[in-house]
Amino acid sequence: MKTKMLLLSVFLFSIFSADAQIWKNMGKKIEKKIEQKASERIERKIDKTIDKGLDKMEETPGEIGKSENGKKKKSKRNTDEQTEDTGYDEGSVDEFGGFNDEESSTPSLQRYSKFTFVPGEEIIAFDDFSQDAVGDLPASWVSTGTSEIVNFDHVEGNWVWFNKTKGNFVPEYLRNFPENFTLEFDLMFDFAFGTYSHARLLSLVFSDISNPEAKLDWDGGPSYFFLQKLSPNYFGINFSGNGSNGGPFITGRKAVSANSALNFSTDYLAKELISASNANTPIHISISRMGRRMQVFANEIKVLDMTNAFEKDVKLTSARFFVNNYTENDNYYISNIRYAVGKPDTRNKLLTSGTFTTSAITFNSSSAQLKSESYGILKEIADALKSEPAKSVTIIGHTDSDGSDALNQQLSEKRADAVRQALTQEFDVSNTIKTEGKGESTPVADNATPSGKAQNRRVEFILK
Repeated sequence: MKTKMLLLSVFLFSIFSADAQIWKNMGKKIEKKIEQKASERIERKIDKTIDKGLDKMEETPGEIGKSENGKKKKSKRNTDEQTEDTGYDEGSVDEFGGFNDEESSTPSLQRYSKFTFVPGEEIIAFDDFSQDAVGDLPASWVSTGTSEIVNFDHVEGNWVWFNKTKGNFVPEYLRNFPENFTLEFDLMFDFAFGTYSHARLLSLVFSDISNPEAKLDWDGGPSYFFLQKLSPNYFGINFSGNGSNGGPFITGRKAVSANSALNFSTDYLAKELISASNANTPIHISISRMGRRMQVFANEIKVLDMTNAFEKDVKLTSARFFVNNYTENDNYYISNIRYAVGKPDTRNKLLTSGTFTTSAITFNSSSAQLKSESYGILKEIADALKSEPAKSVTIIGHTDSDGSDALNQQLSEKRADAVRQALTQEFDVSNTIKTEGKGESTPVADNATPSGKAQNRRVEFILK
């Protein structure tokens, strides 16, 4: 009996010892596996950070947005190829039509404190080239040079790309201008200023030509602008970068065919605006005509202000872009052309009628972040409200129909609140302010066109 008990004890001890050893070995394996997994995750994050840093270093001013063969990237990021480890930032615009909630805070607008430009009240045309196929010419343009629609990984929207070309480009919607109008667009380049080129020029030319599609062989270069007469009266705004005439310059040129003594040219040296450091960064161009006067802003800076840009009673019939790029890969790009009419009367409308609606307050796409060029109209609204501090105001945001109803409702509310923040924080408005949003529920124009969408993206003010 004692022998049996001894054998049983030895057997049980061996079992428990084996189990203990197994658990001990298993614990070591689990610990090792955890360390391995943690190490792998850390290494992936380090590799990802290094890759991002190297990508930034490789993106020299003339190369951002290009593929290896030097062509622009013709398509945006393919969302179907996104994986779990893409680094897709929370809050950025995604395939579900969301918006960047991280950008809803309002940045300081003080850099624009001297920016007096206010867009016209009625949008006649807005073209962001969203309805044009990438790789095609703009459908609503008549042209003699080469251009095509492109887009980028790091810059929003579609752009018209002018590479090595020489010719005239006439948008069909820029016709029959009244005495008071505004014209805006975004301009971008990706070449190194400071290097020589025989010609590196993009011009916007207003004229009273009887047929806007005539003289498509006109040469608007510096040497020929006055010699090759385009029409009885024409005015050019030229952007040139260290070509044979030096620079970079933004130049205003007035031409009167019947009396060359009235011709003039004035240059703005634009080194702080147009340099290698801000290549691939859009420059917002704002132009206003008030009778004979023409003002031009590049971002917040007034670069041209001519009180006699036009002779009395000149009726402008057309605007065209003239491009002369002599060197391959000296690229200009333009987008977001906005043509509006009507002299702004913000104060009178808000204080007299108690309501005011504007599409001139603009935001980044799918975002509640105000664009800096909204400063002028915000200041006018602030001045009107500060003259009646006892009155309360309701700010109502409206969107176009892109995206879901729910997201547009949320976006409109955030945009209204961003305007409230700007008025109170940047302009010291003390009125009681309420905000609300109506999303896409009350359109004032057809959402099927870029111009209609631009009209529907608006902010409404109700004063009580």
